[in-house]
Amino acid sequence: MLSPKEKAALEEQISKIVVSKGFYFIDLEERVEKGAHIISVVVHREPSVTIGDCEKLTRTILPLLESLPWYGDNEHLEVTSPGLDRTLKREWEYEIFKGRIIDISFERDGKTQTVRAKLMGREDDKVVIEYEGNYFRIPFDQVKRAKLVFDEGGKEHGKKQKRGHRKGAQ
Repeated sequence: MLSPKEKAALEEQISKIVVSKGFYFIDLEERVEKGAHIISVVVHREPSVTIGDCEKLTRTILPLLESLPWYGDNEHLEVTSPGLDRTLKREWEYEIFKGRIIDISFERDGKTQTVRAKLMGREDDKVVIEYEGNYFRIPFDQVKRAKLVFDEGGKEHGKKQKRGHRKGAQ
């Protein structure tokens, strides 16, 4: 696993590549799976991210990773969309996913309340939602969790797509 300093530097480099190709850089996640170090780059673009998009971004990001001294045979790059039910982690994600339906849990009067609402974006230090025809502004420090909701009609969300590459694999 990368140190926090290495991860921050890598996020910055990969973010520049992703943005230059017309996508939003959402996240860089790491995990170990069957002994392999997986680096997962999460990207977004409207209306959706396709498998072809993931393949192109993989080919574009891979030379950067292969140039790093720690990237070896046990490393694996995965480029993926945020998925249908992503948990929003950063304040700026509330702007990117504006217009989507979310399940949001927040602190109100000492109790946790959860509602399904339309995400209207953010204003300063607040998330703005539309719930039952009314607009509410919830301070980010009161938000416990916000998660995108899958729209079964498929109009608001694309399917989660992945395209990976393991060094040394054909």
